[in-house]
Amino acid sequence: MKKSIRLVAAIAALAMTAGISACGSSTNGNQAKSDVTAQDVENALTDTSKNVELTVWAYSAKQMEPTVKAFEKKYPHIKINFVNTGAAEDHFTKFQNVVQAQKDIPDVVQMSANKFQQFAVSGALLNFANDSIEKAWSKLYTKTAWAQVHYAGGLYGAPQDATPLANYVRKDILDEHNLQVPESWEDIYNEGIKLHKEDSNKYMGILGSDISFFTNLYRSVGARLWKVNSVDDVELTMNSGKAKEFTEFLQKCLKDGVLEGGTVFTDEFNRSINDGRYATFINENWMGNTYKEQNPSLKGKMVVAAPPSWKGQPYQSSSVGSMMSVSAACPKEKQAAALAFINWLDSDKDAIQSWQDTNNGNFFMAASVYQDDENQRNKKETDGYYANDDVNAVYFDSMDKVNTDWEYLPFMSQVEVVFNDVIVPEMNENGDLVGAMAKAQQKLKAYAEDNGFKVTTDAD
Repeated sequence: MKKSIRLVAAIAALAMTAGISACGSSTNGNQAKSDVTAQDVENALTDTSKNVELTVWAYSAKQMEPTVKAFEKKYPHIKINFVNTGAAEDHFTKFQNVVQAQKDIPDVVQMSANKFQQFAVSGALLNFANDSIEKAWSKLYTKTAWAQVHYAGGLYGAPQDATPLANYVRKDILDEHNLQVPESWEDIYNEGIKLHKEDSNKYMGILGSDISFFTNLYRSVGARLWKVNSVDDVELTMNSGKAKEFTEFLQKCLKDGVLEGGTVFTDEFNRSINDGRYATFINENWMGNTYKEQNPSLKGKMVVAAPPSWKGQPYQSSSVGSMMSVSAACPKEKQAAALAFINWLDSDKDAIQSWQDTNNGNFFMAASVYQDDENQRNKKETDGYYANDDVNAVYFDSMDKVNTDWEYLPFMSQVEVVFNDVIVPEMNENGDLVGAMAKAQQKLKAYAEDNGFKVTTDAD
C-alpha cells in the first residue's frame, strides 16, 4: 500500500472502521484546495442574483440557530438547511460516516480546534488558504484562535468560540482550613498536603481521565507532548524535559493525596463537586456557567481565579473551542457563499451580538469585535454566584496568555484510545504515570509509523 493511501486510511479509521480510505485523497494538505478569494466571498453576500442553498451541520445548534436565522434574514438569497446533529461525539461520527460513504455530505460542518486535523488530512475539509483571505480574515479573530484553524500550511475554518482556562475554587473550603487561593502549582501541592491531612475525604483537585483536560494541563505549564513538522512528520516528546518533570509532579500529587484521579463531567463527579470533595478545579471557561446550572447550592462559595503558574514562570493558558469549516464535497460554485456564511457567523458584529443575546451574554467568542470590547472584558457578575464579580476579566486575561507553542496531532482519536488504555489506569496514588507516558509514546510511535508517518521521539 502506498504511503499516502495508508496515511489516509489511518486517519479515516480514527472515528470509524479501520482501513477505509477517504476515496483516494492524497495527503499533501492541499487535496481539496479552493481558489476562492476574499473578493469572491464578499461578492457572494452582495450579489443577490445568485440563489444558493447550503446544508450546515452543527452540534452547538441550540446556541447557533438564532444567529443562523439572522444571517438568512440579512442575506435571503443564501438559504441555510440547518441540521442539529446532536452531541459533539455523535456529530463527528456522523460526519465521518457520510464522508466515507461519499453521500449526503453537508456543505458546512462545525468542527473542534483539536479534532479537525484528522478530517483535514483525510481530505474531508476544504483548504481555503490564500493570501487575500489570510489578509482579510486574520484581523477579524484573535491571533491564537486564527492560528488554531490552520494546519500543515492549510486553512480549514473560521474560529468560533474560545475556551481559556480558569481555576474554579471553593473558597469556603479553603477558608475553613485557613488556606489561600493557590497561585502556583507549588501552592496547590503545599496547601493540598494540609487539606488532605486535616480531612482525608478532601483533595485540592482532581486529575481527570479526559484527554482534553489532561493535555490542557501540560499546555498550561508549557510542557510540549509532541510537535507536528508537516502533515506526515511528527515528533513525540511525552517523556522528556518539562513534560516528564510535570508528569513526575502529578504522580507526586496523587501519591501524597493532593490530587485524586477520577472521571470528570459525570453525575458522580458533579456530586463530588457539590459535596466539596475538591477545593479547586482547573478547566475551560465554559465550566463557569455549568457550575451555575448544575450546582446552585454553591452560590457565594466560589471564586474564579487564574490557572496556577509553574516553576516561577507565568501561567500559560490553553484554548480550543469550536470552528466552522467547509467540507471538501461542497460544490465549487457554492464555496464562496459557504465561506461567506462561516465568516459572517463567527466574526460579524451583528452576529456576535446575536450570539450574546441568545446565550445570555455568556458565549466567549474568538472574534476580535468581542475580544477587543472593553465592555465585555470589564463586565461584572451581577447574580452573586461567584464571590468575585470580575470573572470575565479572569477569562480575558487567561485568553491573553494562551500558549501558542502547541498543536494537535493528526490522529488525536488514536491518542485518546492510548490515553484511556495506558495512562488513565495509572492515575492513582500507587500508579506510575512516568512509565505510562513512556509506554503510551511507544504505542503511538508504532501506530504512526505503521500508517505512513515519519516519527521521531525523545528516545531516538
